[in-house]
Amino acid sequence: MRRIGRLPHQDGRTRASAEPGTAGASLTTPSDDQRGHNVQTPEPVRRRIHIDLRAIRENSTRLLGSETASYADLRADAYGHGALRVADALDGEGYEGFIVSPDLDRSSLSQLNTPLLEADVVNSDRITGGSLYGLTDRAYRPAMRVSAEVLAVKDVGAGEGVSYGYSYVTTQQTQLALVGVGYAHGVVRRASNTASVLIGGETRTIVGAISMDQFSVDLLGAEVAPGDLAILFGDPALGEPSILDWQHATGLRAAAIASRMSPRFERSYT
Repeated sequence: MRRIGRLPHQDGRTRASAEPGTAGASLTTPSDDQRGHNVQTPEPVRRRIHIDLRAIRENSTRLLGSETASYADLRADAYGHGALRVADALDGEGYEGFIVSPDLDRSSLSQLNTPLLEADVVNSDRITGGSLYGLTDRAYRPAMRVSAEVLAVKDVGAGEGVSYGYSYVTTQQTQLALVGVGYAHGVVRRASNTASVLIGGETRTIVGAISMDQFSVDLLGAEVAPGDLAILFGDPALGEPSILDWQHATGLRAAAIASRMSPRFERSYT
């Protein structure tokens, strides 16, 4: 095996070059903390979380209509969806209360008409839980889409080890894409070699170990270029992997996966 080094492009992204006589395939870029300390200042890597408040409202209507829920669960920053924005969207929907974390700054929600309560003062069977965000089963629409920019694409041959530890080795001539997001942004490391992303219009698996701010994908023929976005999970109705797919792949609850997402993502809401 050989190691694939890297050379910076003028836009701050990288292209890989082969260094004979060393081991492993490495498509790496400077970490976020290192960026900007050279003469040139690269453009920031795009990492996005989009929250579909319409999906949350639809799930809310179903839960309230089934009379199985009286309290909307906003704990853990609404499972990473943003408690302030979710509370604003659901205020006036008819909930008896919003269940919030004990450490929440309640003054930030003082404008609401719906009471703020802690879980231990209500019947837990009447709390929406993760169903409000599409985190429990496929009967409810997922509201979170997570995506990140492709930083580099590299041709590699068979027998190349990927990332540190070489837990994945290519079996044929292929291309590897480097995606600019990692465990420092909340991507669970258990997704290494297990979870899939939508990239180049195709579903492909994360390969090798997820590092601090990037991971690799074996493209297996998918057409991808630097600057494209890879969707980690989103709306399966649009052909995107579901967060429940990640739950199955990693063995971690979808609520835990969503709640870990870092504030370093650019966030948007509709």
